[in-house]
Amino acid sequence: MSALAEATIQHIIYPLWARRDHPGLNTFFHEYQQTQFWPADRIRDLQWQRLRRIVRFAFERCPYYAGRFRQVGFCPDDLRELGDFLRLPVLTKDDIRQNQNQLTARGVPPSSYEDNFTGGSTGSPIAFKVSKLRWASRKAMTQRHDYWSGWRVGKWMGLLWGHPEAQPYASAWGRVRNALLYREVVLNTFDVREINFVRFLAELRRRKVRYLQAYSRSLLMFAEYLSKQRIEPPPLESAITTAECLTPEERQLIEQTLRCRTFDRYGCREFSVIASECEAHQGLHLAAETMLVEFVVGDRPARPAEVGEILVTDLLNEATPFIRYKIGDMGAPLDGPCPCGRGLPRMQMVAGRVTDFIHTPDGRWLSGVAVNTYLISQMPGIRQAQIVQDQCNRLRFRLVESGQGSQAAEDFLREQVPRMFGPDMSYSTEWVAQIPPEASGKIRVTISRCGVTHGISGAVAAAPARAGVDPLG
Repeated sequence: MSALAEATIQHIIYPLWARRDHPGLNTFFHEYQQTQFWPADRIRDLQWQRLRRIVRFAFERCPYYAGRFRQVGFCPDDLRELGDFLRLPVLTKDDIRQNQNQLTARGVPPSSYEDNFTGGSTGSPIAFKVSKLRWASRKAMTQRHDYWSGWRVGKWMGLLWGHPEAQPYASAWGRVRNALLYREVVLNTFDVREINFVRFLAELRRRKVRYLQAYSRSLLMFAEYLSKQRIEPPPLESAITTAECLTPEERQLIEQTLRCRTFDRYGCREFSVIASECEAHQGLHLAAETMLVEFVVGDRPARPAEVGEILVTDLLNEATPFIRYKIGDMGAPLDGPCPCGRGLPRMQMVAGRVTDFIHTPDGRWLSGVAVNTYLISQMPGIRQAQIVQDQCNRLRFRLVESGQGSQAAEDFLREQVPRMFGPDMSYSTEWVAQIPPEASGKIRVTISRCGVTHGISGAVAAAPARAGVDPLG
């Protein structure tokens, strides 16, 4: 019965849903399944064709790009080789914040795009727009990269993800929809405690889940819990890790404890999946059909294996075009073919994002990635933010004002801190001129010393259950 249900969802229910809610998704997915195995030069030709089209579109439709291109004496007809593209100015987060209306394409009807925002992984959240067709292509690209882990549409997936008010599939209709379409078992990383690990494990076993997808450090915490409690893991095949950087030792602990392969992934809210590991585990393959990723050192491209700043150009989003966008991460291009046979270029992440869990007075651990996404990215009037937790009942918000005044941010925190962290969490605000980066060049958005004080896995094991809360419905 299980195999029949999976086949029905994969071949009938999911394609019909995609056709209705995300027109183009099925077509994009089948396209990307083919193009991943194209020769490298054919993929580069496709990139170049789409690059020239989006540059011309941005010049003609976005006042911001028209002005910036003219400042450097550039017009779309000048784009004949990579050196011409390198003349274009870099797009920064400040550029987007200060020119949001000028970056929105003229003549694009509001019904054709949706608003989006970043999760603030570098402490600098931004808002932008994504065309609905680009949404479909993003979902298709994510699905392709999920397939590399062995998962298929119709199979159950365990998610260690976070939202402050998540109680997924709590209603009867929600549970039916999940069973017939999404097939997700969710551990809400906004409420990490032993009772929820127990429920998550029970549901993984009941649904015979073989695949996980998680914030990296949330999965590490889960593995530490199983190891500490000497709990036999469910039979898993693979786990996709994203959003945070793991050390080789941490990844080894996860794989040994869960007894499954891990697949690293690099992505962000601006573009969704940027790069993923394949079964060869020799670097991350870039989603080259939908974006151009540069690695730059000063004003030149990085050499193979040389670390550079990452710049991303979205080749398909016509709502808010991103051209040579400075994402705030470092990486290195890899040379040569991959043993898997894919022609997609590869990269290696360097000094990726690192976030800490925030501990609340009522015994919860909140994923730093989730806090970034659902608190910092929503905070008005700021350019950068950092949360420091020196005591487990007190937070210090270090904030850089965006030029719009500080009152809106103060009002926002007064309302959101007790809602998100509980009524017993106190806090203070510290307005600063800038937040210095770590030695890696990244800004740690959440810094908690309670993990050192209590020991994260020990605190989880000892945390009391909160009555009436069941994120699995």
